[in-house]
Amino acid sequence: MSLVVALLLAAAGPTIERDAASQVRQRFEQAGRSVPADDPRLFSAARALARRALDRTAGDAAGLLSVTEAVSTAGGWDASPTAILIKGSPAQLLEELSQQRSLANEPASVLGVGVAEAGGRAALCVLLGLRKVELEPVARHFKKLPREVRVCGELLPPLETAELFVTQPSGAVSRFPMSAVKQKRCATFKPSGEGRSAVEVLGKGPRGPEVAALFFLDVGATVASVDQQVIEPATVEEGRRAVLARVNGLRKTMGLELVRADPALEAIAQAWATRLATEGFFAHVDPSGGDLKGRLKAAGYRFQAAGENLGASTGPLAAHFGIEHSPGHRLNLLEPDHRVLGVGITRREEDGLTVLVEVLAAPLDDGGADPVGAVYHALDDQRQKRALKPLKRSPVLEALAQEHARRCLSRDLLKVELPDGRKLHEKVFETVADAKEASIDLAIVDAPSLVPASKNLTDARYESVGVGLVRGDSERYGSDKLWLVVIYANHGAGD
Repeated sequence: MSLVVALLLAAAGPTIERDAASQVRQRFEQAGRSVPADDPRLFSAARALARRALDRTAGDAAGLLSVTEAVSTAGGWDASPTAILIKGSPAQLLEELSQQRSLANEPASVLGVGVAEAGGRAALCVLLGLRKVELEPVARHFKKLPREVRVCGELLPPLETAELFVTQPSGAVSRFPMSAVKQKRCATFKPSGEGRSAVEVLGKGPRGPEVAALFFLDVGATVASVDQQVIEPATVEEGRRAVLARVNGLRKTMGLELVRADPALEAIAQAWATRLATEGFFAHVDPSGGDLKGRLKAAGYRFQAAGENLGASTGPLAAHFGIEHSPGHRLNLLEPDHRVLGVGITRREEDGLTVLVEVLAAPLDDGGADPVGAVYHALDDQRQKRALKPLKRSPVLEALAQEHARRCLSRDLLKVELPDGRKLHEKVFETVADAKEASIDLAIVDAPSLVPASKNLTDARYESVGVGLVRGDSERYGSDKLWLVVIYANHGAGD
């Protein structure tokens, strides 16, 4: 190859980049959207991804983890930017780009374009990001464990508040509040050890939580792999089973109880996945303000805790792969209280991507045939967690508590002293002759397991307990509620 030809080929890359960026801007103008601004970090990341596409495949380079790695290495932080990868001869790249129908379908505020060439082959990468925060520079690699890492940036509308989530090298997720510092939100953290951490700013606004920034931080000489060889399941049912297996594999690794598939949650997740795929938005909150709690309540699903993960990629496993590597989403997967999982999977017609919805929850336990027994079990659990002696179940205290619970419900009034009777404390000391001290908790709960962790419950002085529980409707507190009365007593010597 002559020197002149070699120089011409070397100059082709910047020319294609310039022409491709111009073509992208024109497409946004034609679609009536704001034109994204050039971002040097995304241009650098796009060139790295183009080289990866030449060395491997376009699909591998466009994978979420590969994109996050490239953006992070370039000093960027845009979470899940759209990556368009095209391979062919240098002369084919711009023509192929012009055939991309979905190029300007989604809004974007920042743009990066990169080209790589080798042996007559070429690859073009276009990165489009919708920036949600402007971060101050953060070092991405430390030779030694730093004393602290500061993450600070200005949230862009409509985001209002933010939290920092960090997946530590151990796989555990740490959560940090971000405090307001003038016009910015800031937090500091310390990596738990050598290795790779994933750092995420999770913003909150009218549309619910949104990942505003995501990047990797490495300590030491650790080299993290970003290989993503995913064989996608052939059917929706296989996809649900595969996602459940991935979730439980992660929970098992972290020493957590496994979750099981829940048909009711599956229906709720599937309905939301279908809406996201067909109604042109992608968020936890719908345009009218409806959120996960509202959807669960509308479906009649009773829960103690719940969380939702959203993903979109070439298939359900690829979408879940991105969810696992987002610290905030990963925290949902690792919530110890979660017991069940519902998975929704729908294909989006406009771009062929798969929308994945994961809803995890801790269902309310109504206690079955023995709701009072379930309350005692919940009390024992909370005492055990605090290394306190179990309370002795007292039939006498239970009878007093049950009578008072009925009287409270009949009067629609939750008080220790009701207008037409003696104080409950007086009844306790009159009935239990050796009672030295007594305390009473009153509560309205949705399930027996939701016993409030009161000071009385955690007081080591108390030795016995009696529980009263009735279910009923109330104008004051709502329908189908449990009225709970718990009496604690401490007895004299010799009891």
